[in-house]
Amino acid sequence: MNVIDSYLDTLFAPYPETPRLREARTELRAMMEDKLQGLIEDGLPESQAVGQVIAEFGTLEEVAPVLGISAELGRAAAAPVVSPAAPLELERARAYVEAVRRSQWMPAAGLVLFVLSAAPLLLLLAATGAQEASAGWVIGVGVTAVLVMVSLGLLLMMARNARLSDFEDIDEGGFTLTAQVRSYAQEIHREHRRSTLLATAVAITLWILSALPTLLAALLSSDESPATLYGVSGTLVIVALGLAIIARAGWSDSATSTLLQQKEENETLEHSDSPAVRVVAALYWPVMLAAYLIWSFGSGDWGLTWVIWPVAGVLYGALSGLGVALRGDDSARKHGGSS
Repeated sequence: MNVIDSYLDTLFAPYPETPRLREARTELRAMMEDKLQGLIEDGLPESQAVGQVIAEFGTLEEVAPVLGISAELGRAAAAPVVSPAAPLELERARAYVEAVRRSQWMPAAGLVLFVLSAAPLLLLLAATGAQEASAGWVIGVGVTAVLVMVSLGLLLMMARNARLSDFEDIDEGGFTLTAQVRSYAQEIHREHRRSTLLATAVAITLWILSALPTLLAALLSSDESPATLYGVSGTLVIVALGLAIIARAGWSDSATSTLLQQKEENETLEHSDSPAVRVVAALYWPVMLAAYLIWSFGSGDWGLTWVIWPVAGVLYGALSGLGVALRGDDSARKHGGSS
């Protein structure tokens, strides 16, 4: 039956491997086997019987009405032909990795500015006394500092994207991965794995300890003391430091996962394929900052409102996990549909 199988491979090769076409192939093979067996029983040599079967069944388009796959073949023929992506050259891969490494400080600094944007306002309130928190100039200068720091952070993010714009095809996975590039990316990943893990451990430790300044300030000072505001500022500094460390050290994982075309598995909310998700991610921390300031000014309980930051961090992690899970489900459905 090897001749018939090879013939069927040739017939179905131009068309996508859909469940309906796989079923049609099985049906056609059974029909050809029955015809072949009948010819052999009539005394025809097997080689001649195989040739007669193939000649009788002809092309796939000719037997499509019998198999009920005419519409399937029509849709496949109308589908646009996608040209294979060009292979990624090693020198271009090296240039991309170097560009990511040199520009990684920009998103790291942007994250620091986002987190610390409330610190000037808090420090001004603490320096002038909690009872003077409503002074117009304090609020004006503090809010101005918030807006300026958030704007600078966004500008850094945009500048980083502009610097990597020459490698947009790589970021989008529009290339064929070669053995040379794969080996190079794996080598970079191994070389920097230890430093990345160390940076992650340090960042997590800092985040765990970040509540200490606020807690100690609240426990060791009176209700009227501005020490709590200094404590909250200290908490923000420690959180920002952890973010800076892990973001700065994450360049190797970011670059190598893109080169190895593992972006879907490692995709963050900021780099999601969905524009809506990217908008939510861009606005998340500024919105949290606005909520923190509104709550703090509205209640005046600065010793309590700081809890919005760890809660926001946990919520962001949960949203990221949900995004990964949803992408995994979507990937599973795609693979399931093609199997």
